[in-house]
Amino acid sequence: MAIPTTTDTDNSDNESESSGSSVLGLGGVDFSGVDFDSATDDGMTGSEKLSMEMEQKAAFGDYQPVEGAQTDDLLSGVMELGRCLDTGSYIQALQGSIAKRYFGTTPKQDEKEDSTTNAEEKPKFSSFGSFPSMIGEDVILSKVQNLVDCVELEFLAIAAFNLFLQLNYTGPSLLQQDKPIQEAHQQDEDPLRDINPHPCFLEYFQQCADTKDEAKSQKEDDNNNQTTTVNTSITTSSHTQTKYHNAVLAELSVEGEWPCQVCHAPYLLLLARSILSALSSAGTNSQQRWFGPPTSIESVRSLSKHLAGLHLWSARVAVAHGRLFQTSEPPATLWQEVHDTFQVCMERQDDNDENSKHTTAATVMLEYGLAEHHFQQPGMGKASFQKAKQLYGLQVKLTGASGKRTKFQTKNTAQLLVEATSSSANAAETDKNDDPSNNTNVREQMIEHSEEEVLLERIQFEDNTKNQIRQLTILDRAILLGLCLDVKNSNPTGDELTGEEMSAYLATVLDHHDDWMVYSTALLERAWLEFERSHGRERAILQIQALADQHTNRLTLTQSTKKSIEESAPVQDRLRHLHEIVYPPRWGMIQDLGDRYASLGIFMSAAELYTQIELWDEVVECYRRSGREEKAKELVRERLSIQETPRMWAALGDLTQDPQYWEKAIELSRGRFYSAFIALGAYAFDTEHDMAKASEYYKKALEIRPVAPAIWFRLGTISMRTAQWEDALRAFSRVVQLEPEEHEAWANVAAVHIRNKNPAEAYPALQESLKHFRNNWRVWSSKLYVCLDLKKYDEAVQACNSILDLKNQRQAAEGIPPLEEKCIRAIVGGLIRNYQNAQQDSQNNPGGLDVARRSLSRVHALLDRLQSTSDPEPWLFETVAYFHDQIGNGNASQEVIDNLMKEYRVLQTVPGWEKDDHQVKKVCQVVNQITQLQRRQGSKESLTKSKFLVRGVIQKVSKSRMDATKIPEDIGRMESLLGELEEDIQKLK
Repeated sequence: MAIPTTTDTDNSDNESESSGSSVLGLGGVDFSGVDFDSATDDGMTGSEKLSMEMEQKAAFGDYQPVEGAQTDDLLSGVMELGRCLDTGSYIQALQGSIAKRYFGTTPKQDEKEDSTTNAEEKPKFSSFGSFPSMIGEDVILSKVQNLVDCVELEFLAIAAFNLFLQLNYTGPSLLQQDKPIQEAHQQDEDPLRDINPHPCFLEYFQQCADTKDEAKSQKEDDNNNQTTTVNTSITTSSHTQTKYHNAVLAELSVEGEWPCQVCHAPYLLLLARSILSALSSAGTNSQQRWFGPPTSIESVRSLSKHLAGLHLWSARVAVAHGRLFQTSEPPATLWQEVHDTFQVCMERQDDNDENSKHTTAATVMLEYGLAEHHFQQPGMGKASFQKAKQLYGLQVKLTGASGKRTKFQTKNTAQLLVEATSSSANAAETDKNDDPSNNTNVREQMIEHSEEEVLLERIQFEDNTKNQIRQLTILDRAILLGLCLDVKNSNPTGDELTGEEMSAYLATVLDHHDDWMVYSTALLERAWLEFERSHGRERAILQIQALADQHTNRLTLTQSTKKSIEESAPVQDRLRHLHEIVYPPRWGMIQDLGDRYASLGIFMSAAELYTQIELWDEVVECYRRSGREEKAKELVRERLSIQETPRMWAALGDLTQDPQYWEKAIELSRGRFYSAFIALGAYAFDTEHDMAKASEYYKKALEIRPVAPAIWFRLGTISMRTAQWEDALRAFSRVVQLEPEEHEAWANVAAVHIRNKNPAEAYPALQESLKHFRNNWRVWSSKLYVCLDLKKYDEAVQACNSILDLKNQRQAAEGIPPLEEKCIRAIVGGLIRNYQNAQQDSQNNPGGLDVARRSLSRVHALLDRLQSTSDPEPWLFETVAYFHDQIGNGNASQEVIDNLMKEYRVLQTVPGWEKDDHQVKKVCQVVNQITQLQRRQGSKESLTKSKFLVRGVIQKVSKSRMDATKIPEDIGRMESLLGELEEDIQKLK
């Protein structure tokens, strides 16, 4: 990765000062013959050039300066830090003279040494929830005088970051005896003494952790140990240490998500994060000459923008920050930063050495793909892995070959095989240590293959050339692991074919033993696959446990002697390629092992592992499934008496459903524990039924983490219940912005618009809801009413059919109501009006008549479908009769009479209709309509039918009414009609 040239604006300014004084890209600069003690023509000293080259190489694990290069006092600090990074002496780097120069004294000591120190130079902290945010930014950057100082600061950030990774990802342990670092604090054995935190930031963290209880504890500590100095006060008591640890985690919280409580020394990550953010976040628009003496923080940033590896390290630290959160949805804020930073890295790739260029580009692309995987972005890094393979020239072919998989197999069968071929230039650079005989310490990580195992350790192919090990570089194998990860992400979990394909990739990687962490990653993924097989499950568990033990100095199955621990790979070797693989942190490894035990029904062992990493929900579930739920409560209370954490108080609240414990979690996290606000909101909503209080808690949660669609949805629901329609619309609109496929939120947006009598706005929301989920009858019902309001009758017919389809599928159990009479009448009436209007306008718009006819055919089909139901309503036949009467085809009159007769028969089936005046009126109306139609026909037969029909109604009603004075007036009109019919019949004789 080369150093870019300055912007055009910068060059134009420089030209005004000195012709030919432009800043060059230094990726291909030849340093041979350069006098590093004098300034070059472009204004950059030799020391600055050499420091920039070291910084560029450091991004890819090479911290050594150019051989034979001369150094001066200005460069000595960079050289010293480079040696520390190269040998894994990260503590030495952070405790050394260079570190003390930037943040080695307390603010009080600075004030004694320099009474003119401005109060604004004291460290300033702010939550990482709103980037960019730097701790002690002004104090650190104000001490930067030149480019070499910027490189020194970057190297200190790398040292802090690498030490954090050693403690939490790769090991080995810093302690001679295997004990938690927290215990070492109390026994004056802390290897991080004076750098966790540095004295420069001590006062701030003391203020963050300042409570009455802590002040009392601090006073007791001071009385008991008068020799305690200010820079170790945080580590002198477990109570104070816990407060400090929580204060650091509060700084690292993002969007209300609390970082993993059991991570070691999170301050180191915070320090690295802050330095790199301070160096890389701004200043790109500065007009000042970058190589001149800086006079402001902005000029420091404009100077540091030319550091080639700065953005790559910033992206790596941001990814590690994101992996601190034990949540299924990593914070979107962090992903945006990671994405933007990697984009800068990709844009700055420019190198004269083609092979180096491809290596750099492939590495950056691979790391970006892994970041997409960690943050669960679409594709999960698939395209990036393929691009990395292409850039590096790695050829991969998934094929098959005849071979034997088991001991007792006598006949060769087809086996999956990955053939990977590195580019010739890359293969030539393969480390000489690839000889397996020189890497026995790496192979010792692997659990030996059991002689009782039926499967062979390695497939024996019939063609011996397939058994040969191909030479691959470490980056080749890292890319293969990325492709293997893509197979896992792209296929169903537990699928046998997926496991076979992944195994083929892993077998190729496991043939090489020259990198500790790449080999460990392949072993871990193979263990995950073997766990799915009953015969390989025991070895898989032991393998995962062995890899987890790499973080400790315990004597274990793979660390059976002290010598084996001492001879294990040093930390600098373990970290060199860590960013190119997807190796889990220590707590992730323990969680995975606990998950495996729980899936086997070994709940107590799983609970013990979950307890180590404070996954209290899982602990409670294990105790519950083993019948010991009360034990979980006792355990949490016991741990709280030793160490208070927000997550633990929240867990106790979840167990007891007591709001005071969630309130305590919020207090301890300084109002940043998002989950506690959610729990309080749910308690107020579900238990207390206090909508106002629930709304208040949810709004506080959304202030911490605005990107939370589930909480916006709950807030919208509360607003609807309390008739706050504008708030409800705002909440559900926010949901659909965050989750466009959330059909229920779209439906609720429509419901609010319908409530506000705004069908035009409700219609598109209903369309979106149905696009994502078509089986909700309530949404179809809403669409039916909206379409009627908007006179979209064809879509209303579609909605009716969809409701009938759902009702047929789910029977009456779903409680789907029948279609309402007013809706069907409105559809029929509206379409008939459209048809009649189209007939009148047929000369001007003949196509409109065809459209109207097709609409009539659809509604006719709907009416026929409704009539075919087991219990049609009387109004349906009247509607059908009206439909036939209005469309006026050749047989319309008889169709109308037939449907009116069906209506009459259905009305006759109503029990006691003769005694119900309302029902009598309906019957008389139908009979009157039938009679009038039959009188129009004029035949004796039709008049006779009408006569008997009218007489029957009169007789039935009269017989049911003993009191003649209570006979309805409608019957009197029927008697008059009967007389008219008799006269008409007499005329025909």
